[in-house]
Amino acid sequence: MRKLLQIIFLFIPIMAMASGNDFVSIRHGELMRNGIPYRFIGVNYWYGPLIAVPKGGDRARMERELDQLKQDGVTNVRAMVGVDGVSTNIAQLPDALQKTPGAYDKNVLAGLDYFLAALAKRHMTVVLFLNNNWEWTGGFAQYLAWTKNVPMEYPEVAGWNKFEHFISQFYGCEECQKLFNAHIHFIVNHVNEYTHVAYRNDPTIMAWELANEPRPDGVGNKTVYKNWIYSESKYIKSVDHNHLVTTGTEGEMGTENDINLWKVIHESPDIDYATIHVWAKNWGWINFDHFDSTYVKTMANMKQYVREHAKIAQEIHKPLVIEEIGFPRDTQSFNPATPATYRNEYFKALFDIMLKCPTIQGINLWAFGGEGKASNDKYQWRKGDEFTGDPPMEQQGLNSVFSKDQSTLQLVKTYNQKLSNIEISNP
Repeated sequence: MRKLLQIIFLFIPIMAMASGNDFVSIRHGELMRNGIPYRFIGVNYWYGPLIAVPKGGDRARMERELDQLKQDGVTNVRAMVGVDGVSTNIAQLPDALQKTPGAYDKNVLAGLDYFLAALAKRHMTVVLFLNNNWEWTGGFAQYLAWTKNVPMEYPEVAGWNKFEHFISQFYGCEECQKLFNAHIHFIVNHVNEYTHVAYRNDPTIMAWELANEPRPDGVGNKTVYKNWIYSESKYIKSVDHNHLVTTGTEGEMGTENDINLWKVIHESPDIDYATIHVWAKNWGWINFDHFDSTYVKTMANMKQYVREHAKIAQEIHKPLVIEEIGFPRDTQSFNPATPATYRNEYFKALFDIMLKCPTIQGINLWAFGGEGKASNDKYQWRKGDEFTGDPPMEQQGLNSVFSKDQSTLQLVKTYNQKLSNIEISNP
């Protein structure tokens, strides 16, 4: 019986791919899927591949979480390809996909395979980021550590300025790019062991993303940063003709406050759609010690930031996806039992903007925490703990939307239903 169930599981995703799950494409500035406009409110689910590993994972949890998301109208998630490098630092996730350059962990790779197969079974899509400006998946710092044969840098150890200077060298590091391109080539050509479909041929993948929040990391690096965006997106298109490619940028706040640079990088012919992130707390908009006064300003800042970028995206004829937006619970509590009144209000305001702005094609909340929970009253992640939506260096519960956050998930469901009823253009 167990063997039969395994066969059934493998067969269903393959049939799903062959029965109308076309690649997401772009037509007249709109995302299209299966011949109709594809707009969505989804979530970040970066840890999905990690809990899907056969040894040490929790596939039953992943299945339940995906079922819940599907029930709430979610058709798109954003996740990482995998962790680069092995570290004992708590800020960097364990279970590296690429332990050393070109050396892949079969167990972790099987987790990514299973995750994609599970999404296909539910007719969901995923945006996969291939690298990271930040240390929690290894990212740029790990590639530099490999090529320069130096220790990995972490901001909480080295300090922000030293860390930023270190990772800023990534864009001009030729050896780093060779390793990264080899990694890209391996991933896009990898054949999923469950569906027997090469990633480059899998319509479950909506887009490849160059990196999570790539920044110039210094005003003097704008040119090399722009050149990297252009060259890497061109390389991905050369090895995979089927999938969309995007940047993963935050917008003006992630391009040294240079919104024209954000425009220029998205004008690349190999970048299919634009991205922004919106971070009220990280960017200092909201102050919980002066909540009433700063919340009003935060709401205004969010609306202005989104509209300014949507206007530029429209000018360059590129769809816009707001692929990260997070907001803490009331009183900035990490306790899942605390209401999320203002978070819901904040999200609703963004969803209302999306309904009126056809340039905005997608939103991904940061981040789905599912059934995860902190193991201690300090809400600090420790090795072996369950994953939530918050990376290991942050308090567990800071921005997570948990499975029990029914008010937030109902909001997502309601607005996904509204989006499905809006006919922006005739397919």
